[in-house]
Parts: sequence; C-alpha cells; structure tokens
Amino acid sequence: MGKTGLIRHVHHYYRNNKTIIPVYADIMPTSNLAEFTTTLANATFSALAKNKRLIRSILTGFSSIRPVLSYDPVTGQPAITIKVDNPEDSPHTLDSVFSYLSRQKQHISIALDEFQQIAIYPERYMEATLRTMIQPLNNVSFIFSGSKKHILSDIFSSPGRPFFNSTEIMEIGTIDTDDYYKFITGHFNTHKIKIDRKALDLLKEYTSMHTFYVQFLCNRLFSAGLKTIGEKEVIIMYRQVLSENEPVYASFINLITPFQFRLLRAIAKKEGATGLTSKKFLQENNLGAASSVNTAIKALVEKDFIYREENRYYLVDRFFSGWIAQNGNSSGTK
Repeated sequence: MGKTGLIRHVHHYYRNNKTIIPVYADIMPTSNLAEFTTTLANATFSALAKNKRLIRSILTGFSSIRPVLSYDPVTGQPAITIKVDNPEDSPHTLDSVFSYLSRQKQHISIALDEFQQIAIYPERYMEATLRTMIQPLNNVSFIFSGSKKHILSDIFSSPGRPFFNSTEIMEIGTIDTDDYYKFITGHFNTHKIKIDRKALDLLKEYTSMHTFYVQFLCNRLFSAGLKTIGEKEVIIMYRQVLSENEPVYASFINLITPFQFRLLRAIAKKEGATGLTSKKFLQENNLGAASSVNTAIKALVEKDFIYREENRYYLVDRFFSGWIAQNGNSSGTK
C-alpha cells in the first residue's frame, strides 16, 4: 500500500541531496522487451539529462538508437527520448544502456514499478536476460515493486527463476491507524475543517486504510467545501462515488462468469473472508461444490479481482467491493 508514493518520496529526498540519481519507470503499460527497453531508457536518460555533460555524452554515445533531446514546455526541463523500432535490437540496446550506466561515477537508483509485468512478455528469456545484465552493476541499485503479490513472489522466491534470492524482500502493509488518523485530521485542520472520530472510523471501514482510497475519498470530502465532516457527510460522499462508478463496476461483472460473481459477492460481504471451501461458507452463499470454488478463486486471482493475505481473501478494488456488497443481490442475475 502506497509503494509508489514511498518510492517517489525516497527519490525526492536523494534528488535534493544530490547523492544519488533517482530513476523511476512504470512498466505497467509495456507488453514486450522492446517496450520495456524504450520505457527504461527514456526514464533513465531523462533523469541523467539534468547534467549538461551527461546530455552531450548520451547524444554522442548512442547515435545508433537516435536519442532525441527535447524540453518540457512548462518546466523547461530537458528530456531525452529514444524508440526501439526493431524488436531484435532490444537486447543490444538494453545492454548498451546498462553499460553506459556502469561507467557513471555517481550512484544511480532505478525503481521498476509494476515489475510483475515482465512475466507476461512473449520473450521467455526476459528474466534471465535482465538478471545477467544488472548483476555486474556496482554503482546501480534496483527497486522492484509491484501490486500483484503472487506473481512477484514467484519471480523472486521460486528456486527455478533467475531472480531467486537476488533481493531483499519488503512487504508494505497498512499504515498504523492512529498515525493515519492524525495525518488526515491535521490536513483538514490546516484548512479549518473539522472531521470527527466517527467519520474517521467510517473512512477506515470503507477504505481498509488503503492509501489510494483514503486519499480519493478525503479529497472528495475536502473539495465539497464542508466546514465539519461527520458520519453523514462520509456516507453521502461514499455513496456518490459508488454511484458515479457504477457503469465501470457493471462492466467488470461482464468479465466474469455468474458463479465467479456469486463468489466475489460472498467475499465482498465478509471483509477478509476465510474458509471459502468450508461447508458453512458454501451453504451460506449457495456456492455448490468446493472444487468449483477453488477453480473460481484461481480465475479471480489471475484476473486481479481478489488477492489473498494470510489465508484471507479480499477484493482488490475497495470501492468495487463496497458496490457489490450494497448492490450485489440486484446485479447477481447475470
């Protein structure tokens, strides 16, 4: 929870101290090695482009991949971009980027966000190629982060995978409730808006203190121009958010089978559901055979609708979970 914000916060600290060159690359939009190479190279070169000497060395040292220098029209900051036109050139280009980084005197920190994306690349050698290239780099450290825990676990914890035992693993859990309450209250108080304890407890219930959903709901409450925020105001805003997203949630249902929807609804109604194949759970939710539930669980995890944490199952989207719990009976006729 809040992994991207944490990475950016750390990078911001080191950028200001000028002890490390931070590079952040979100590879979620990529689907193959060529796109990965382009994304990483552009993020890396743009980070290095803050130094005029490095700009010249990049432009002259990578003539074969035609780097282009441009300037942000708003900030005036320089950026260097490349595009890998021929997928067959991707391994060579990626190796050239890492080779260039290895020659830099300053330490570089590269964060590859949504790293689990490489598992779907058609290039089955991707993990081995990347591990081989980054292993010799003494002045470059890597942060591999992602939101799909089961895929990341396979990449870094399976003995047969190239990245096995190559990193220190850190799982980011929920922020302490009291600390988060103080943080939220402090921001509202700064703008002379009072939010009471019961409202905070309701925020916790609706968001499970997941940073994205807390931030989203608090932003909407702040933007409403209220002077005091209690339970009533939180309930109204929460229902408004769910109503606005109803077309999206309805489209989600079209991606799953009727049986998978019934299981999803059962999980949504019981936060942190356990014993999904127990006789009691099956009977209470009219789910039939345990084997069918196991198959549905696997499909819903793969489709990123649910995730497992300490033998409990949760919906990935907290607002979608609330919408199903409130409207599931009327929508379950699919």
